[in-house]
Amino acid sequence: MKKGTILTIAFLGVIGYLSVTMILTGNKFRCNVCITYNGIEICQDVEGMEKNDVIQNGVSTACAGAASGRTESMDCGMTPPTKVVCEEL
Repeated sequence: MKKGTILTIAFLGVIGYLSVTMILTGNKFRCNVCITYNGIEICQDVEGMEKNDVIQNGVSTACAGAASGRTESMDCGMTPPTKVVCEEL
């Protein structure tokens, strides 16, 4: 076999292995995050690998529905969530 063919097969093998590993490991946490902003309470269900990232993503997603405009979105994003319930998958 040519050197290029061997390198191509090895490269595709590594990519395949990484793809399967990422699919099988999947999300590790599922959280229900609620936030109250401007008198509106919005809850979001989010999933991810790291618990803190999942909670922050839930806050950001909830703020998208509770705040309007960039300034309100930033202010909402700094508001602590009113409820966080996480489970490990």
